[in-house]
Amino acid sequence: MRLEYKKELEKIKKILDANPHGTTIKEVSNKIGLNRNVVAKYLDVLQIAGQVEIEKFGRSKVYFPAHSVPLSSMFDFANDFIIVVRKDMTTVQINNPFVKYLGIESKKKIIGKKIDDLSFTKDHPKMTKDIIKALEDQQIHKDNISHKRKNSRKVDTFKAKFIPTTLTDGEQGVTIILSSP
Repeated sequence: MRLEYKKELEKIKKILDANPHGTTIKEVSNKIGLNRNVVAKYLDVLQIAGQVEIEKFGRSKVYFPAHSVPLSSMFDFANDFIIVVRKDMTTVQINNPFVKYLGIESKKKIIGKKIDDLSFTKDHPKMTKDIIKALEDQQIHKDNISHKRKNSRKVDTFKAKFIPTTLTDGEQGVTIILSSP
């Protein structure tokens, strides 16, 4: 079921890319042979993920491919440490500055793993509670976190923001931003 869902989203994105001046739900529905209500739901998912833009002309909605830069491509330019997790606590994304701070060789060693498996989180079990609170309340949650790296006497202090996030597949997650005060 999930693979079909992704295939349908890809088909819709291809149609939108082929029509840079916009297209309607009815036109997309006719081209891929799906019910208009189903196409509307898929377009909502793509809009939430930032992959589709909408303009209203009277009662009609016209859909365009998004012209925004994906947030994930900007992660590595941030000075803050950023990590994104799904509601099941698996890591979806982490920026390079955070990977370097953690002393890990690559993102691949983190992405897809439970956030509780990170040494940073093991030192701060409250982070999991903060993530759950942000998901439940659907509001930004803030906290202060102190961390002492291995082989260091210095304690680093961070202001943490736990931001409820809708992921590209429509699933709920949390983006965690750790900033130096």
